[in-house]
Amino acid sequence: MNKVSRKILFALSEPFALVPEPYALVAKKIGISEMKLIDQIAQYQEEGIIRRLGIVYGHFKMGFSANALVVWKVAESDLENTGKIFAGFSAVTHCYARQSYPQWPYNLYTMVHAKSDKEAQATIRQMASKAGLQEYKKLSTLKEFKKIKSDLREILS
Repeated sequence: MNKVSRKILFALSEPFALVPEPYALVAKKIGISEMKLIDQIAQYQEEGIIRRLGIVYGHFKMGFSANALVVWKVAESDLENTGKIFAGFSAVTHCYARQSYPQWPYNLYTMVHAKSDKEAQATIRQMASKAGLQEYKKLSTLKEFKKIKSDLREILS
């Protein structure tokens, strides 16, 4: 990875300024044109280096205090379709497959955020119904110890 690519990735991992043309400002800091930056972002997306650019918000600070990791037992043949169904729920921020084990048969994981436990339970029931699933466990968040973004400078050094 060349120096400019590293600078671009570092800059994209930082908070964007709330200005009318944030890409122009980022490009100026890096020392390239705005068009070059936009083209490079598109290339990174095509290559799968970045999937999307978006905001990261603090769930607790926004009133979403009923957060739960829900683990699901899904037939391998249904995993892809079920993942897409669950990813379509606005209350779901993470949805990913993991290896299951004889003592832990759950292979699909979702993070559900809600303002109350009642709301979270209703969303989980809707998800189960829509996917036709009955085997799952809700693991509620009791306390958040750490939530920070990755420091790409450390990772890519």
